[in-house]
Amino acid sequence: MSSVHESFQDLIDRGPELFDRFSESLDPQWIDEALDATGAASMRRRKLPAESAVWLVVGMGLFANRPITSLVEHLDLVLPGVTTLARSAVTQARYRLGAPPIAYLFGRAAQAWAAEASTASGGYKGLKLFAVDCTCLRVPDSDQNFEHFGKPGGRGGSNDAGYPQARGACLLDVSSRLVIDAEFGPFEVSEHELAETLWASVPDNSLTLLDRGFINYKTFVELTDHGEDRHFLVRMRRNLKFIELEELEDGSLLVELRAPQHARTANPDVTPKIMGRVIAYQQADGEPSRVFTTLTDHEKYPAAELVELYHERWEIELAYDEVKTHMLERKECLRSKLPDGVYQEIWGILLAYNLVRREMALAAAQEGVAPNRISFRYALMEVRDLLFLAVMTRSPGALPKHIKDLPRKIRELVLPMRRSTRRYPRHVKIKMSNFKRNRGKRTPEPGNGATEA
Repeated sequence: MSSVHESFQDLIDRGPELFDRFSESLDPQWIDEALDATGAASMRRRKLPAESAVWLVVGMGLFANRPITSLVEHLDLVLPGVTTLARSAVTQARYRLGAPPIAYLFGRAAQAWAAEASTASGGYKGLKLFAVDCTCLRVPDSDQNFEHFGKPGGRGGSNDAGYPQARGACLLDVSSRLVIDAEFGPFEVSEHELAETLWASVPDNSLTLLDRGFINYKTFVELTDHGEDRHFLVRMRRNLKFIELEELEDGSLLVELRAPQHARTANPDVTPKIMGRVIAYQQADGEPSRVFTTLTDHEKYPAAELVELYHERWEIELAYDEVKTHMLERKECLRSKLPDGVYQEIWGILLAYNLVRREMALAAAQEGVAPNRISFRYALMEVRDLLFLAVMTRSPGALPKHIKDLPRKIRELVLPMRRSTRRYPRHVKIKMSNFKRNRGKRTPEPGNGATEA
């Protein structure tokens, strides 16, 4: 018991210092910039001011299993002298803030932290490594979310999936797993359309890893023509056409991609051809595969190294898993019932994810190891513990105050009287048991994120 007590006391002693460092990662000036740039500065004089509402949204990303009223209490966000806020007041403050300030703050912080990460990580032979891929997040099946986001097709060609879904694309720094940029929209928006906004964020002297779903001549031109020394490495489809120019010493092929007719029709000034290499390989017990890259120097960039490097693309899949499995704890869907709240929540989740990732990068630098050597799950647990303990330890005697206030907090947990009738019908949204599916009466219309059977 003494060792447990000592460990707990050590965590309490370190709480304020580490909490301050964590909160200072988000420069207060950035928050002011976000509020001023998006017109949310007028919220500053309310009981839950704009700065506190920003931290509330970040807290929603860090503590997906807690109601937002609990987060206000635990993160000590209200103005001095205000003991409690009604649940409706907290929700109104959050929606009053809106999504744009959080999106702005995410971009501002990501820009600064990406510069730190690129300085700390070596990349590959002077090239910074990035990856782009898409993911989907389920959102509550409210009428507003249903109309805005739409639903994917169900099994057997049906169009009645359980939940509406938001589709997003992210640009990831492979070495640190920081999300550098992102774009989200309704489910029916294609991966290519979402990713178009990301190419401008790819820095010079970089190599971007792409899945074969992003094979598109326009995408290739966006990556290679805008910026200096920007390259990509993509897994090829079988039907990708190219003109073979030469077989190189390492077995790769020097090739030329020609602009397809539809690309020339859409833009007569499009770059007519792209030079690159095709590398064929086969993993043990795997299917024959090929990758295409604009790194044409086979001596500086050997084929075998590039094949191994391509599989670093999996880092972005691991990042999505960290968000969905550990941060969101495999929740069925997000919590926001309005589209603007969904976007705000997503930006808050990404911002919280990057905050944890930055702490991991700082710890890795101190230990002299790569950031992927630090456990995200335990780093997230440590951050959560410190945020809760820091509120109790920021001033002498705060812990007794919180203990004294415990009865009031417990009284707030009293449940309302049981209702004699259900307000909402029970629906089995996803088939995960032997019970028959009950999808409800509403059916998506074709063109609203749905696919026709």
